[in-house]
Amino acid sequence: MFSVKIGNNAIMREIGDSILLTKERVRSLKDVPVVVKVVSGRGKNCLVSGKITAVFPSVFTLTTDAGEMKTFSYSDVHS
Repeated sequence: MFSVKIGNNAIMREIGDSILLTKERVRSLKDVPVVVKVVSGRGKNCLVSGKITAVFPSVFTLTTDAGEMKTFSYSDVHS
């Protein structure tokens, strides 16, 4: 599930949304502080907070609040 929290507002992915819509939402959140729920498989999820700093056709880069750079595919946040 793609879940991004901006302040007290959450933007949740609706069931049936396409990966293209997920990509567009990620692009629109570039340089905005976010909390991203990442699906890491087999029922494992983790929350990562920071800013989306770069957006590419297949992946995006998030700089965490601690300064660490992490790269995710759109399917990591789409499920």
